[in-house]
Amino acid sequence: MDLVIRDRQDADLPVLAALVARQQAQTRYPFIWPFPRPLEQFLKRSTELHAWVAEVDGEVTGHVALERVEDDLLGRSWAAAHDVGVNELRCVSAFFTDIRRAGQGIGSRLLATATAAARAEGYPVLDVVAAHETPVQLYLRRGWQIVETTQAPWHPELDIPIHLMILPRTA
Repeated sequence: MDLVIRDRQDADLPVLAALVARQQAQTRYPFIWPFPRPLEQFLKRSTELHAWVAEVDGEVTGHVALERVEDDLLGRSWAAAHDVGVNELRCVSAFFTDIRRAGQGIGSRLLATATAAARAEGYPVLDVVAAHETPVQLYLRRGWQIVETTQAPWHPELDIPIHLMILPRTA
């Protein structure tokens, strides 16, 4: 298996959108489905700083991005947990892999790439839907800590608990 992690290009967005759509029924990611906007907007966000894709033998098989954090309730919770300013935080987001290739280390390599960049620029944070037990356990095994469980602010009309997580400097 030839696994390559590279910078995401705009030309990757339709392929990534199709990958997310193909597996959403099994993974429930994104949690709201059908997604209320084009999936390309879910993948490429205005707060994005970096984004990477995984390719296995030339086929795009995963994605992760790193975003700046807004000075809002989530941002302030993460900042308090790290004891730093919101502007020092870097949020791992839009992280997924092709579930047909589960267990091949693709997600681990993508997460390691995003985590290394987040640490180089500041303090790593992320949010995850609390009901998504597989990713929650993945993060906990890699040293992430849940610092708060709250309602997802992007859908205030729905009851969607999310975990706010940080990766401590010592992890």
